[in-house]
Amino acid sequence: MRSLWLIVLLLAPTVAVAQEVEEPDPTRLDVERLPPEAIEITRDLYKHGWYVDAHLGARGFIGGVGRFSRPGPVLRLGVGYEIARWLYLGAAAEGSIHMTNAPSPPGPTAFEVLDFLLDLRIQANLSARAALWLGGEFGIGLATADVLRTYGFQDAARVGLVYGGQLGFDWHMRNRHHSWGLTAGARIHDGLKGIDGELAIAVHGTMYLRYVF
Repeated sequence: MRSLWLIVLLLAPTVAVAQEVEEPDPTRLDVERLPPEAIEITRDLYKHGWYVDAHLGARGFIGGVGRFSRPGPVLRLGVGYEIARWLYLGAAAEGSIHMTNAPSPPGPTAFEVLDFLLDLRIQANLSARAALWLGGEFGIGLATADVLRTYGFQDAARVGLVYGGQLGFDWHMRNRHHSWGLTAGARIHDGLKGIDGELAIAVHGTMYLRYVF
């Protein structure tokens, strides 16, 4: 009988330690304290729904106003909603600064181009962290300086239609809320056409940071 009690006393600490072992939590992304095989990272672990993003890059024009201007920096701020894992709807405000590139007078000066856009994106999820998306854009835009009228762009400062599309690559960080990405796209600006009706095509490339609520 004494031997039986001795065995129970020896096994009691082992049972207590076993009860303290933490079970894997399938909702956690921070798994440093768990074995690597304790959890599989999937896109379902990330946040979905409303998001905001900020883009920084460069934009230039081909044709139209592009014959009288240089490429310049572009900044874009957007908000959107993930309707489904493959479908996104968003809105954005975008602005770029350009220097004129034409014989004097007047001398070289700067002008800004502002766009206000709605965009619809279709996304292909390549893995838990990587995705490719294709988006169409439609909105309005205008130039903020009168200098373009000197070169014959009488409608530059008026609100005109803007439409086009872009291709993007998105990479999710090891965080439920953050991802970064790269974009490249082209857009037609009706108000920046040449005197002879030549289309003004804005071409841009940006890098962005996104936060999902």
